Amino acid sequence: MNESKHLLVNLLLYWSVVALLIPYSDIVNKPLQQMYLYGKSDISLASWIGLTALAFYLTGIQFAVFRVRSIDISVLTSLLNRYNSRKIIIVYVIISLLSVFLNTAIILVPGGQLFLAVTYMKWVLLTFLIAHTLVDDSTRLIVLILIVLEILLSFSGFWAAFKDYILVAMGAYFLFIPKFSFKTFLLVLCISIFTLFISVIWTYSKGEYRKYLTGGERTQIIVQENHLNNISKFIEIVKDDFSSENFTKSFSAGLESLIHRISYVEFLALTMKQVPNYIPHEEGGLLKNAFEHVLKPRFLFPHKKPIYDSELTSKYTGVQFAGAEQGTSFSLGTVAESYIDFGRIYMFVPILFFGFWIGWLYRYFIINGYNIIWGICYSAPFFQFVWSFSIPTTKFLGWSITYFVGFWVLNKYLIKYLDDFLLKD
Repeated sequence: MNESKHLLVNLLLYWSVVALLIPYSDIVNKPLQQMYLYGKSDISLASWIGLTALAFYLTGIQFAVFRVRSIDISVLTSLLNRYNSRKIIIVYVIISLLSVFLNTAIILVPGGQLFLAVTYMKWVLLTFLIAHTLVDDSTRLIVLILIVLEILLSFSGFWAAFKDYILVAMGAYFLFIPKFSFKTFLLVLCISIFTLFISVIWTYSKGEYRKYLTGGERTQIIVQENHLNNISKFIEIVKDDFSSENFTKSFSAGLESLIHRISYVEFLALTMKQVPNYIPHEEGGLLKNAFEHVLKPRFLFPHKKPIYDSELTSKYTGVQFAGAEQGTSFSLGTVAESYIDFGRIYMFVPILFFGFWIGWLYRYFIINGYNIIWGICYSAPFFQFVWSFSIPTTKFLGWSITYFVGFWVLNKYLIKYLDDFLLKD
């Protein structure tokens, strides 16, 4: 089907969160059952349950999207040729700069999550921009430079968002590539190796770098706000960590840390060890609390209690995890929370409906977008919440509902004016 492959790319990411330990255990020649980091638990069983949850999730998505029709490439090409690439670049830069300021508001301002719609729009326009270069290469170099700059600048903050640009770019690139050729395979392989290399470096060096950003405090509040100086400092730390004498040792340690950070099955395994042996099932309490939290926006309910992911994770895994006060956060994710609520059998029911919800969102915007190009591009922000295995239910519901409401308003009332502006004169 000729469409952006953001849903597919993010479901592959979901698979890695669930199953990455399985091939990694073979590579390092270590039994899967011994791949625990926080304490002995049944990781093998948790992996099977995680993969079963993924199957239910995919089934829910399939129920929702099976009637979405294939789109003719000539139609997409004809539509994209109507737009002015330089205007798309200008709007993208404006929205990108605006999202930088709004990211602070999302955290600090009550009800700030309403601004997520603007930050989501950045990814929509990036997809639009890349798709346009596939039919008109006059600005392809400029777009490539923009993406590289965005990736570099992402290292100036507490959370390096380089993977987000790569995920969105890959999903957009495959818009006109329905079949996987050898050339495409080589390209994907090179991008994957590059992403892995950068991810290992970031994973190993981010601790020292974040200490610099926060002035030595264990918090997420940045005191070093000069972006260029921050990048320079990060490069300095990386050079020291990955010098010729330290490279092999540092890379190996960074890779192992990255694998365990990506994989969330151990949290599920630890949860299954605690519940119901020491803590009873919640009988839907966590899911109910998640819905209540989402349906009570903070700007209307200013005294609503914040949710601290690490506290919930510590309670149900029996392992003490650092929280926001220490500048980090560990979440159980939708699958582990569903297990806590409903047990090994009925836990898959909400997972099935979560998949249907994602599939419905995807289908709705593909069919009801202002035009098919906009409808396709609306799937770009999926990387925020589709790989829900490791995302708390509260955030999964909150982000996806905000996504729907924001783009429904945008699509119905505003996009026609932006579309008119982006057309060629």
